Amino acid sequence: MEAIKSVITARKRPDFASLSEPSDFTLGAAQTIDAHEVLTNPLISLYCLDLARRSAIFVETPPDVDLSAAPFMYTAQYENALNAISVPYETLIELAGSIAFDSQRLILVYSVARSGSTLMGLALNAVPGIVGYSEPDAFTNLVTVRGWDGKNEAEAGALVEACIKLQCKASPQIPNPAAWAIKFRSYGIELGDLLHERFPAAKSIFCYRSAEPQIVSLWRAFAEPGVDVDTIEYRGAMQDFLAPANPLILKHAQSGLPPETALIISAMLWVRIMECYVDLAERGISGLAIRYEDLTAATREAARAAVAYCGFPDADMQAVYRVLETDSQLGSALSQKNLAGRSYQLDEADRASLLAFLAARPIVQTPDFIVPGTWKRS
Repeated sequence: MEAIKSVITARKRPDFASLSEPSDFTLGAAQTIDAHEVLTNPLISLYCLDLARRSAIFVETPPDVDLSAAPFMYTAQYENALNAISVPYETLIELAGSIAFDSQRLILVYSVARSGSTLMGLALNAVPGIVGYSEPDAFTNLVTVRGWDGKNEAEAGALVEACIKLQCKASPQIPNPAAWAIKFRSYGIELGDLLHERFPAAKSIFCYRSAEPQIVSLWRAFAEPGVDVDTIEYRGAMQDFLAPANPLILKHAQSGLPPETALIISAMLWVRIMECYVDLAERGISGLAIRYEDLTAATREAARAAVAYCGFPDADMQAVYRVLETDSQLGSALSQKNLAGRSYQLDEADRASLLAFLAARPIVQTPDFIVPGTWKRS
């Protein structure tokens, strides 16, 4: 089996929040290598999928780069990658077939955005023996590979399995982890049923928060200061960015109607993820759900509950506690320092619009909805 390895000569990612794509890099000299190198070389990690060429893209990073310590894995990969390796889907799936993997060693962290999941992922990474990765982007790509019509389930499932197995391999920091914790971008919950089907013994944690503060935090993080989020141009760009990974937003985009308000687009993002988790829970595919409001009020207690749930009740928590006292997104565009001074608020008209939108939903009809299995602090 062969793969193509190319030297990275330049980087050109549009912005930090963009989904990882092969076009992020300008490639130079290329050579054919044995595809098994992506299995055996701990410096090579899965970066994204090339949907057009039906390939997986790996990158090779220097040995002193700890991808598990990064707030966002895809950013650390992008900034430090030396080489890119392209592996066809068929080869990827064949390689994964040679890997024996115990799904009891897998922890999946789902979330609505801006709900403490980055902190949770880094806290799990601090548990001795666990390697945690925050937002590896191949799984975001897989949401769009799967599609919404159910016609690509077999291939999507095979790729989900292959990507997990290739993601969970020896790292330079921990050659033989006791477990892996993978924290997805919020869209990753769309793969929850496929992940359960392929890895039935995996543990899952769901981080979420009430709709209004979540939307305000989302705007604070991703809307530039002074930008009017309700211009038709901004709403259109927001809709275009989110639609491929969210069927509610996609359906509206395909309707030919003008984009919804930024508030309603944000509410669609929140409610879809919440409803996905409720659906999984009703199908018996659930885990430990932790509200941001509880995580911030009882941070150490919530972390202990999560670590114990993941199978490490006797873990030394001191390293975890140290992580909990830091800015989980330090060094990124979303650090507390970078977001200082940004402020958005909903007015009464916004709240009325949000309540009316949610009231019409079939399952999650209130902004303070509590999902099944939510942890309760002492």
